Amino acid sequence: MKKLKHILPGLCLMLALNANSQILDFYGSMNYGISVPMGETADYIKNTSFRGFSFEFGRFMTDDISIGFLFAWNVFYEEFPHDTYEFENLRITGKKYHYINAFPLMATGRYYFMRGAIFRPYAGAGTGAYIINKATDMGLYRNQNKNWHFGIYPEAGFIVEMGREAFLNVGARYNHAFKSGGDSHSWLSIQTGVTFIY
Repeated sequence: MKKLKHILPGLCLMLALNANSQILDFYGSMNYGISVPMGETADYIKNTSFRGFSFEFGRFMTDDISIGFLFAWNVFYEEFPHDTYEFENLRITGKKYHYINAFPLMATGRYYFMRGAIFRPYAGAGTGAYIINKATDMGLYRNQNKNWHFGIYPEAGFIVEMGREAFLNVGARYNHAFKSGGDSHSWLSIQTGVTFIY
């Protein structure tokens, strides 16, 4: 009962703020992304990835500030020529394939410039977890390493109003997943998509 006495007033206050505010609009974004590997990620896979997407949901706390949650999926891939490669104590001859599947799960925040304009640049950042599955395939042999990483990203971009509630979204994000399981990962993502504010 003591906990309930503190929880109920808090819920009532939140509901009152939501009911009286004209600013707290929700938003949702769907984006396609191209990613360029950097650092230790580029040491493992050099190819640019054209397989990426992200979803973001959140709300505007003021006309200029939003907070939200982002989920993304980036796939990196590289094929190596027929040769003899060493894996731990094994020597295997054939083609080799490297894969990285990266899943950022991030809390996000943004500041939007040029209030009221059709074109609005923004700057933001995110922090949270990166689930990264790194694998090497060669014939029937697979070496796989899956780890959770703490990570951050800064970002910059802009939205352009296309209709009353629809906006074109273009941005760039530098993802950095700190070292876990022996390696760290980083890549630059350039994304474009649609944002709906309702």
